[in-house]
Amino acid sequence: MEAMGRLSYVVAAALMASVPAHADTGPPTGIAQLMVLEPGDSSYKLFHGAVWLDADKATTNYRWGGLQCKGRELSDTSIQLLFAAFRSEYQVAVEYVMSEYKGKQYRCLTGFTISKS
Repeated sequence: MEAMGRLSYVVAAALMASVPAHADTGPPTGIAQLMVLEPGDSSYKLFHGAVWLDADKATTNYRWGGLQCKGRELSDTSIQLLFAAFRSEYQVAVEYVMSEYKGKQYRCLTGFTISKS
């Protein structure tokens, strides 16, 4: 019975470790700038792209991919949707999680909602 108790503990711990971090949601705002990096760029290993929002563009960007946002990739379709929202001046509310790389915090994009106003 003791082995069964340890197994239950190991399974529970593994499940807790695999639960993704809770995503925060930003307020709906316009997109000020969108950056997409390609593998030939010197920063590509650190992150694959970023978006700056009108609400906090002076202090914050939301990144995806690379070492800074490991496992937080955006699909090509999602990047195209962000560009379309930027071009059409639609509002975007981002979903993000905080990540740490080499002692610095980054906001990693995990999703977004686009609205007309």
